[in-house]
Amino acid sequence: MEFLNNFFSTNEFIPHGHCYLWKPGLVWLHLISDVLIGLAYYSIPVMLVYFVRKRRDMPFGWIFLMFGTFIVACGTTHLMDIWTLWYPTYWLSGLLKAITAFVSVLTAIELVPLIPQVLALPSPAQLEAANYQLAKEIAERIRTEGVLRESEQRWQLALRGNNDGIWDWNVKTNEVFFSARWKEMLGYEDHEISNHLDECVIRVHPNDLDWVIQAVKDHFAQITPFYITEYRALCKDGTYKWILDRGQALWDADGNVVRMVGSHTDITDRKQVEETLNSLLNQLENMVEQRTAELTKINESLQTEITERQRIEEALRESEQRFRAAFHQAAVGIAHVAIDGSWLLVNQKLCDILGYTLEELQLLTFQDITHPDDLNTNLKYVEQILAANIQTYSMEKRYFHKDNSIIWVNLTVSLMREPSEEPKYFISVVEDISERKAAQHERKQWEEKIKASLLEKEVLLKEIYHRVKNNLQVISSLLNLQSAYIKNKDDLVIFQQSQQRIASMALVHEKLYQSQDLARINFGEYIRDLVASLFTAYEVNEEAIALTINTEDCIFLGLDTAIPCSLIIHELVSNSLKYAFPKGSNGVINIEIKKIINNNLTLIVSDNGIGLPPNFDFKKIASLGWELVDALTYQLAGNIQITGATGVECQVTFPLP
Repeated sequence: MEFLNNFFSTNEFIPHGHCYLWKPGLVWLHLISDVLIGLAYYSIPVMLVYFVRKRRDMPFGWIFLMFGTFIVACGTTHLMDIWTLWYPTYWLSGLLKAITAFVSVLTAIELVPLIPQVLALPSPAQLEAANYQLAKEIAERIRTEGVLRESEQRWQLALRGNNDGIWDWNVKTNEVFFSARWKEMLGYEDHEISNHLDECVIRVHPNDLDWVIQAVKDHFAQITPFYITEYRALCKDGTYKWILDRGQALWDADGNVVRMVGSHTDITDRKQVEETLNSLLNQLENMVEQRTAELTKINESLQTEITERQRIEEALRESEQRFRAAFHQAAVGIAHVAIDGSWLLVNQKLCDILGYTLEELQLLTFQDITHPDDLNTNLKYVEQILAANIQTYSMEKRYFHKDNSIIWVNLTVSLMREPSEEPKYFISVVEDISERKAAQHERKQWEEKIKASLLEKEVLLKEIYHRVKNNLQVISSLLNLQSAYIKNKDDLVIFQQSQQRIASMALVHEKLYQSQDLARINFGEYIRDLVASLFTAYEVNEEAIALTINTEDCIFLGLDTAIPCSLIIHELVSNSLKYAFPKGSNGVINIEIKKIINNNLTLIVSDNGIGLPPNFDFKKIASLGWELVDALTYQLAGNIQITGATGVECQVTFPLP
């Protein structure tokens, strides 16, 4: 800041006007001269920039811009001379002159190698000669193009007189010339199709493309003397036309195809006529075959009709006999019941079920032997089936046996109707389910006894969990009391760790006691309670050491798995709290448990503390905690991985039972 203040300061020097003794004539002479020079210097770059922007074809345009920059800098120094007449900021004036000097020297340096290039530019005479030669070439080209255009017009007139479309394929460049007639056949304008082979290929019907390609390959291999094939080509309106395509290839001295010229003819009308004729022939053949088959069938039917009728009559007689035998020997009761409820026809099984004879039943109706509590329901079904609301109905109901005992039956009823749709009679199927009903009643009583027994066992199991939890808490309390008499700090730590391990097992039993499922606990919820008790036991400052717990929903573990897992978490979190964060340091402890493939569970306990010592091997350390972690992992049939480069991460993976 002091340098900048001195740089723009006007206190150290005297104004330049003192050098002129402030003579008005002399001051005004320098003032007007510098103003006019500055204006001239500023106007010249404007014209140079305008010239360069208008003549972008001008070579070395950048040198004009450098000259403009140099002239602007010179003009600025003249304006600065006016300023220093009254304000002696000579440091600033010197800086501007230094910048002007740098720009002027740089322009001079860039101008030196540019002089030979400028001298190499063609002179006006050379440009005039080149223009004259170019004009001659243009005139010759115009004359040649006129001749070619006239020749092309004659060729196009010849092609238009031919009804076929012409194409010329340059095999090396894959460019194809399509005549106007070729495009006209498919409904395209000249500008709508480019001169490329793809324009021809994409218009071939997909079902025809393979044999078109094969025909070209056969001709190129000189298997066929000419290329000729028929295929469907896509028109502009989306329809397809049948095309007869013919061509002849041209081979070079090496036997490679270099060109192929051909024509295509619209044969859609011919194809339609052929298809129409083929269709008519097929129809005639089908009609003849159909008539012949009909006559044959008529003859066969006339010959077999009498035999068939005889067979049907015999079959009806046999069917009636089988029906009667099946009706009377059926394992369930079957009856024909009149619309008013009277029994028309019953089999022997129904008589056995109800205890009545056939004659006795025919004197009764089904209403007479139906239990009063089931009669209304039965009559409602009868009304619905008569009203054609339902086709058939089934229900369980009670009948009175002849000896007045109650019989449970499964009744299925359907209605037979006259051809006029008038009700004729009911067909009833009656199955005796008295024994099943009795078994159901007994099973219901047995299920109630089992439920009562299960409830009693659940209460007993909860009481066991509660007492085990209380006993473990008593043991923990005894250890706590005993620790008050221990003077050795190492022994005290051992007692406290044992007390915490017992507390973690007690917490498992408490969660089982509180769980709806007495066999499993929600392990995610358990982890939160366990770690909270550890933070309390170690008097952790929660602002210094943060805890994150990530568990999947609905991870439930049984007692045999939950207790080893809880002890492993206890040991790993305790180690992090004791060793990972020296006094006064902050950190994070993370616990994650998730399911992976093959029904395995992964438990991860990590921290961002000081990490493990070099060459750490927990199996060679004389530590009860690490021995417990190793033994409990083995008990779970799992494996453990420990990394400690930055912080410590312990990952235990084991299968779920």
